[in-house]
Amino acid sequence: MALVYHGINDAVGKTVGGDFIYQDRDFEIFADPTLPGRLGKIRQQMDPKFEQTVVDLQATLAAFPVPLYAHVAQHRRRTKNPPPDSWVAFSTSKRGYKRLPHLEIGLWEDRLYIWLDVLEEATDRRDHLNQLPATQVLALPATFKCADDHTDKLAERPLTAATYQDLMAVQATQRHAEWLVGRTFLRGTTFFEVTPDQQRTTIQQTVAALLPLYRQLI
Repeated sequence: MALVYHGINDAVGKTVGGDFIYQDRDFEIFADPTLPGRLGKIRQQMDPKFEQTVVDLQATLAAFPVPLYAHVAQHRRRTKNPPPDSWVAFSTSKRGYKRLPHLEIGLWEDRLYIWLDVLEEATDRRDHLNQLPATQVLALPATFKCADDHTDKLAERPLTAATYQDLMAVQATQRHAEWLVGRTFLRGTTFFEVTPDQQRTTIQQTVAALLPLYRQLI
């Protein structure tokens, strides 16, 4: 199925394999304390990289059974405080993603994250998650993590049988619980020092590992 661009600059990434790469200096965006300043830097520096990532994932997402729509964060509701992170999300709806299981790739001020998310806003969140066998989640590589709050970068834990059991227990007992599984890459690590092709491959492989879970959730 096709990966559909929604709210993406049509001039970006006409061919896969551009030289956009996430770098340590990208995190300096979040040192700007002003809303217009930080938003301007996100638009100029980060959004083109997110848009290129959308292009780079075309082949990876091509086998997904339904069309996926890419949504670059617009931060339209921000009127005073600057956003602490920014991202591109992929969902099965062109209208949005927060109420659906979705993939999300973004940056905090000290890490890049790649998550498969089921947020508290998601419709029938528990029903979605009950479709997903724990054995399938725990078969992910040891580099993967889990978390229960997409607004807290420190909520992530190594993905183990114990941490995943805790994550699922929270889903059953807390109305506002969230479910995230994926990987993070800290500022200063080799992820930000490799070639564009190597970094692109890491992102593609991470998303590819999450796709079987995503299929179970839709």
